Amino acid sequence: MIEYLFIFLLVLAALLSIFYFFLIAFYCYGWTQTNSLSVNVQVKTFVSVIIVARNEEENILNCLNAIANQSFPEQLIEIIVVDDDSEDDTNKIVKEFSTCYKNLKLISLKNKKVNSGKKAGISSAIKIAKGKLIVTTDADCVMGEKWLLTIVSNYEQTQAKMIVSPICFYNEKTILEKMQSLELNALITSSGASLYFNSAIMCNGANLAYTKEVFDDINGYEGIDKLATGDDVLLMYKVNRKYPKSIYFIKNQDAIVYTKPKRTVKQFVNQRIRWASKGFFSLNSDTKVVSLIVFMMNSLMLILPFALFVHFEQPFLNNHFLEIYFILFVIKCLIDFLLLFLGASFFNNKKYLIYFLPEQILYSFYVVLISVLGIFKKYEWKDMKSNN
Repeated sequence: MIEYLFIFLLVLAALLSIFYFFLIAFYCYGWTQTNSLSVNVQVKTFVSVIIVARNEEENILNCLNAIANQSFPEQLIEIIVVDDDSEDDTNKIVKEFSTCYKNLKLISLKNKKVNSGKKAGISSAIKIAKGKLIVTTDADCVMGEKWLLTIVSNYEQTQAKMIVSPICFYNEKTILEKMQSLELNALITSSGASLYFNSAIMCNGANLAYTKEVFDDINGYEGIDKLATGDDVLLMYKVNRKYPKSIYFIKNQDAIVYTKPKRTVKQFVNQRIRWASKGFFSLNSDTKVVSLIVFMMNSLMLILPFALFVHFEQPFLNNHFLEIYFILFVIKCLIDFLLLFLGASFFNNKKYLIYFLPEQILYSFYVVLISVLGIFKKYEWKDMKSNN
């Protein structure tokens, strides 16, 4: 009986390899076809930059300085910082900064639960925002001086309802941090490539823009406000449902927001559990299909090696199982490497490709583990625990 089970799994793995290969090839093609628009320095759109911060005394000043130093008309920007019940000096630092930067507003939220804290913060900020365009980022992020100019210029040229922009890690030191960079490069590349085909699967609130009008038009976070995360991706789904073909990706290095990788395995796993906690059924159909293919492919890459310890009555399996598995593994590696190469080239991280093979081996364990823990395990965020 077990013999027929492994035959079934082997056939399934072969079919999944085909689907997986074409899926990643699909993204590779979409990425190469995504073009960068020229930047017009004569922008006219007023922008509200929103930062929801909790216990960010070590990072918030760097972020505020990076935004204040933008090569962007000062009269067309305001910064709204939402202090999400911080227990450190975040609030104090922002107030001190506002004495020298007049276009800054501070909102304080008290006793907000993690399930709705960030969404409540963004919603509160948008209510008082004067900007036609809302741009969100995180307190632990920094950006180049042309960041806002690039985003707004692209908005004015495309009139998109939502604009997704790239993020990247910086100052990586350990192997763990460099592997995180490779993974993030692949995620951002896939996100941008999918939008070339008008398929909205991923985005990140650390570098996201949308019009105030569209936020109000879709009733903001109504219907998704009880979920622990999703201030970015789930909002994108709502925009895409009402306004298909209206979400644009900026493939321009000046639009990159830089953030720090997680320093420890525990921090990394906890973050990924938080990302995965949205739940499979909250994803849109495109993301569900992609998630299933990726999860099943990596699961089978883990399960099938156990067949090497089983003595099959079928001579073909005994003689050729290892060769078949090796071919499937190589196919996966080749197409994954192409995607990573394209992403690493854009983010200037090609030097980290030396970690590709060990990361490829570990990745299957990681995908399966995080997928399972995202369903059952509680996570911590800024000293607060989820209610899963």
